[in-house]
Amino acid sequence: MEKRIKDKPGEPMVAQSKLGEATVSETEVRGIEDLTPVEKKHLLLQLSRDRVKDSSAGPWEIVDIRREEWRAVRDTLVEPIEIDIRDTVTDELFRVWFDITKLERELELESREQADIKSEKGR
Repeated sequence: MEKRIKDKPGEPMVAQSKLGEATVSETEVRGIEDLTPVEKKHLLLQLSRDRVKDSSAGPWEIVDIRREEWRAVRDTLVEPIEIDIRDTVTDELFRVWFDITKLERELELESREQADIKSEKGR
């Protein structure tokens, strides 16, 4: 199932399933501010997939975040991320795993640097 991310500057990031079956906003996840934008994107996509399976899922609270060392998978360098998250309605705890690629991190860093340059010019 393909997902889409809506990320407009100054607005909460939102993940939506391709068919519009489920939408999850970062405002529904307490503690998400501790994640980078790329990590937020991956987490919101996972949570929107979970919401397609169970429409009553969420809101959530991040309990723990673990970032592992970089490792090579085939020809790609990836950073594994594990997030323990609690569904605050059911008080159910579960773990989300995903990998951030080196390319994603580089693009994220480049995007942050460009935003910093724009904010300095605006002063």
